[in-house]
Amino acid sequence: MKEPGERTYGSWGWIRVPYSREIFGFHWFNFYNAICFQIILGAPVVLLAKELGASSFILGIIASFTPLLTTLQLPAARHLGRHSYRSFALMGWGLRTVFIAISAIVPLLSFFSAEVRLGLLVASLFFFNVLRGISTAAFLPWIAGIVPSAVRGRFISVDHTFIYAGSLLTMLISSLLMSGQVAPSRYAMVMGIAVVSASISLFYLSRAPDAEHRGGSDHPSEPVSLRRMADELPFRNSILFNLIFVTVAGGLGVFPVEYLRDQAHFTPSMIYLLSTGTFLGPMVILQSAGSRMDRFGSIPTIRLAILVFAGVLLLWFVMSAGVISPGWKLVLLLNVLGGMAMAVFNMANLQLGMAVVPEAGKNHFFAVATVITNCALGLVPVFWGWLLDSLGGLDLVEGPFHLRRHSVYFLGITLLSLATLLASRILIEPGRGLGGKVEG
Repeated sequence: MKEPGERTYGSWGWIRVPYSREIFGFHWFNFYNAICFQIILGAPVVLLAKELGASSFILGIIASFTPLLTTLQLPAARHLGRHSYRSFALMGWGLRTVFIAISAIVPLLSFFSAEVRLGLLVASLFFFNVLRGISTAAFLPWIAGIVPSAVRGRFISVDHTFIYAGSLLTMLISSLLMSGQVAPSRYAMVMGIAVVSASISLFYLSRAPDAEHRGGSDHPSEPVSLRRMADELPFRNSILFNLIFVTVAGGLGVFPVEYLRDQAHFTPSMIYLLSTGTFLGPMVILQSAGSRMDRFGSIPTIRLAILVFAGVLLLWFVMSAGVISPGWKLVLLLNVLGGMAMAVFNMANLQLGMAVVPEAGKNHFFAVATVITNCALGLVPVFWGWLLDSLGGLDLVEGPFHLRRHSVYFLGITLLSLATLLASRILIEPGRGLGGKVEG
């Protein structure tokens, strides 16, 4: 049965949500945006870069672009009040499509050397992320302005379901296109899908409802000093916690793919196919997880997700250290479980992040939080890439463990995930208090 205030939307009337059809259209934007994102910033572009001769360090730099250039939100937030959220996002999202198209033709430029094509790919990804970083300043305040706080957990869970559905479809299509003999035209076809999906996402973005900038002392664009932000204890502790977590998350989209290609010797088609588990798992649980998160709070959800993810990373380490064989069934299982845990964590962390930001000056709060965490998130893969290249042909045997460079990586992020679990004690959820305990 429908709950009071719920309405049914979706192509087949299969999703019930407590908000309008116009807000529901935002989910379709993220569906097509996810298709684009998983290609231009996911496994397909990683494997293309490896095909062109990229080292682990170069892969780390590519992975750093998205988080590091998100820091452009901070100067962008100063100008956000002069535009509507929707028009600001459309400008950046429209221009970035040009650089997606440039990336798509790189594999076809066979008259250039691999080094030149790799340079063109890296350059186009850089400018794509510059435009993305500027325009994303609008998204969090936009969503916070159109979605009531009481149903944000439900909104986020539905939105993430659409994102994972788009990502799942992308990996299935990519696996099909990359089967058999992999020619440059195959890479171009996959990248071409990103261009088409980016264009479709613009259509849905243009139809999403806008949020008004309110005037007065609680204006979202009101300048806020860093001292005042630091005095907001829930906000400050949330940033400190996320700085620890990014040491785990930085590089997850790059180095496991490199391990499967270089050490486990999986084909590109198989890597794409196994990556579907990362998106299929979350789709199974996100709907129920969203309503439970609204009921029990974000912090207990965050802790459970980290605990499960630490177990998954431990198994990646055991597998990469040669204790168990890297069979496709095990990798698929780890992708499913890891995808579930990371999806639930991201959803709960996003809800907590919106809850700890006050209305007055929220544009700047969101921008500063994103800039700080993404600076760290951008530096982490560069560090791991440098370390992996430095380890080179490391080959040590310690008891049952056959330590190579990727097993060192998985062991490191496993230990860091346990440190993140301990650090969750400092989190404060408004209305629930320190550690997520219900107040009063």
